[in-house]
Amino acid sequence: MPPLAIRKIVLAELATYGDALTQGALLTLVQLRLPKFTMADLRDELTWLRDRELAACVADSLEPDNRDARSWTITQAGQLALKK
Repeated sequence: MPPLAIRKIVLAELATYGDALTQGALLTLVQLRLPKFTMADLRDELTWLRDRELAACVADSLEPDNRDARSWTITQAGQLALKK
C-alpha cells in the first residue's frame, strides 16, 4: 500500500478516536484495516507525521522515556491534510 494511503489511515484513526491514543491502541485500530502493519511501521509513520506537524505526541508523565506509553493526537494541519 502506498505511504500516502497508510498515513491517511493513521490520521483518520487519530481523528476518529480523539485526543490521546497510545501507540498500542492506535496500532490495534490500524491493524483492523492493515493486518500486517507492525509497531515498527507505525513508529515510522508517526515520526513522519510528527516531523511534518500533522500529528503530535505527549510523553507519559510516569514514563517519559517510554516510547510506547506516548499518547498521540492529530493536529489542525493533520485534519486539513486528511480532508484533501
